[in-house]
Amino acid sequence: MKKLSLKVPQNKQIFLFPPWDKIPSFLEENEKIFNRYSFKIIDQPFKVVREKSQKNILEEAYKFSSKFNPHIEEKINSTPQFIIQTGHQPVFFHPGIWIKNIFLNGLLKSPLLNIYKCMGLNIILDNDICKDLSFFLPTLSDSRELRLERINFLSTAPNLPFEECPLPSIELINEFTADIIGKLKPLENKNILNNFISFSRCLENSLYLCSQNYKDDTLGEFLGLARRFFENEINPVYLELPFSQICNSDEFLSFFLEIVKNIESFSKIYNKKLDEYRKLFNIRNRANPSPNLIVKENLIEAPFWIWRDGDNRRKIYILKEQDKIYLYNDSYGKIFLIEKDSSKSFFSLKTILKEKGLKIRPKALLLTLYNRLFVSDLFVHGLGGAKYDLVTDELIREFFKVEPPHFLVISCTLYLDFKSSPGSSGFKISVLKKKIRDLEFNPERYVDELPLNKKEKNQIGELAEKKTELVKKIKEIFSPVEKRKISEEIKDINNLIVEKIQPLKHELNKKMKEEEERIKQSKIYNFREFPFCFFSAKTLKDLNQQII
Repeated sequence: MKKLSLKVPQNKQIFLFPPWDKIPSFLEENEKIFNRYSFKIIDQPFKVVREKSQKNILEEAYKFSSKFNPHIEEKINSTPQFIIQTGHQPVFFHPGIWIKNIFLNGLLKSPLLNIYKCMGLNIILDNDICKDLSFFLPTLSDSRELRLERINFLSTAPNLPFEECPLPSIELINEFTADIIGKLKPLENKNILNNFISFSRCLENSLYLCSQNYKDDTLGEFLGLARRFFENEINPVYLELPFSQICNSDEFLSFFLEIVKNIESFSKIYNKKLDEYRKLFNIRNRANPSPNLIVKENLIEAPFWIWRDGDNRRKIYILKEQDKIYLYNDSYGKIFLIEKDSSKSFFSLKTILKEKGLKIRPKALLLTLYNRLFVSDLFVHGLGGAKYDLVTDELIREFFKVEPPHFLVISCTLYLDFKSSPGSSGFKISVLKKKIRDLEFNPERYVDELPLNKKEKNQIGELAEKKTELVKKIKEIFSPVEKRKISEEIKDINNLIVEKIQPLKHELNKKMKEEEERIKQSKIYNFREFPFCFFSAKTLKDLNQQII
């Protein structure tokens, strides 16, 4: 496992790996890599499972995408040679994440891929927990200085997977958007305000579509469609699909069974690679990038979640009892018996999940692993996902005994344009603090910085000479009592001089407060985490041109 050379780009810059002109070679190399795979997924050749998976996913993606664009098939290749995929949770992410979608759209339209039949696919990761739908917005204080304010789309986070969260009400949406618009108006920045007003209409359109035509739509789909509507100005030509729909496929259940039937070997590899990752990056947090699987004598945790409709997600274990192996959960008990006959096990599992209303979803590392092996021909990561996928690569190498496919990495930085900046004062906080502290102990050093008359300068000069003598004297005395007495005299002299230079101390404290405020302001002007809805898809499209 080796560190990747990844870095957050500067403002209005893009980080891309590999370089633009190398992307076709990545597609071709991945095709060769996949063709070399000879392992099986519960007795089925990998190639067969992958082809079925891609066929099923494209059908579902067409169906889902036709919700918001009935003519989507006219824009894309119906029989693609390559699927280029990206995805993210349906949250208010920043432009550095949104660039994945904008880049994918630009790549599909580029002459670079003219000789290939490529299709783009964005996965809405609605299987993730909706912990927080908040973001920061810039506001003005009473003194008209910029401040960061956190605002939440939902007053209380449901702490359920997005796919289990119901649609918001129109009242909630209107209250949310009106509040933000009211706070953005004083900024007098038309671009930021107009972008968000446009997004607020996308939220309304998404709610209308979801609630009128598709009664079972969820918070995850609603947010994913709102973002898609917001991209309409750049005419997106890629498909969308919630990941929950992929997990309902036979191919995903086959993948799940392959992992759990080999859970002993897989859990050892999984935990070992997570430990190596934490050691490589000097990470003490045992939950970063993901917690190790629990391994006990007769119980091993699987890297998946399980839950019923409307329920919290729960851990899955593989329980061994004598010569039998069960899928087990603390709340649901023994869910089903994993039999040696893979085909029998598969149909048994499929039936039981349907009868009990249970859902199985992968944890983070397995989610990416599945998408890279069974969905895409080239996966587009952001900086965070690329870093974590060092572990995924190792899981593929050691468990499946094959080389992992290449992935692409893209990110950008885009600050809000406030039309002004706090500027630079030329002072440093550390220097000012050091000087203020030195004033307490060596005030005589700063006499020349004050407009003192001759008499005052002479007085301070005499006191400074006396202090010098006392400092010299104290070094030659060994009696603690005498040392204490001289120290008090030095302190008194310092206090007398400090009284004379109070104006300087006041000026320095004022400068330090101004510099602290300037730094605080600068952090807002250079804040990278503002949500995509304060920007426009066209702005990112134009930024994307620098790498083409």
